[in-house]
Amino acid sequence: MPDKQIALDLAAFLDSPFGRTVGSVPREHVREIAEMFLSGCYDELGKVPRLIDGDDVRELVVHGLGARLARKDARIGHVHETLDALLDFIAATSVFSQAFEARRALAPACGELVELVREGRNVPTALEKQDPFVHGASKLGRNDPCSCGSGRKFKKCHGKDS
Repeated sequence: MPDKQIALDLAAFLDSPFGRTVGSVPREHVREIAEMFLSGCYDELGKVPRLIDGDDVRELVVHGLGARLARKDARIGHVHETLDALLDFIAATSVFSQAFEARRALAPACGELVELVREGRNVPTALEKQDPFVHGASKLGRNDPCSCGSGRKFKKCHGKDS
């Protein structure tokens, strides 16, 4: 489902006046940057693009796009202009309640992205899925002695309320 939705959103953006008027940016770069951003919205954040906020924009730009762009990639200079047009498109075609916050977070995030990529610190670690925390201790049974040290069974002592 997300792949199909990404393709539909991408085609709608590229065919719109917003996608066609992205200045001197090559059309292929516009498509690639918009596709990376949209796939980050759906796949990594699990959100529809109109529901993202400033923190999501920063995370997608710095960590999502940063992990995919190489040090001397020509697309780095076009990220801000392309994403600005994409956010304008999202705001024009749907109710984008966090549009102001997202636009405000875009410029600093793009600046941070350029710095990270130029310094070579753009490693793809931020958006990797983390393993859930597993407790090492075994579960206390109802008939086991209570852990408070009273000598009573757990069910008669601290297990009484549960």
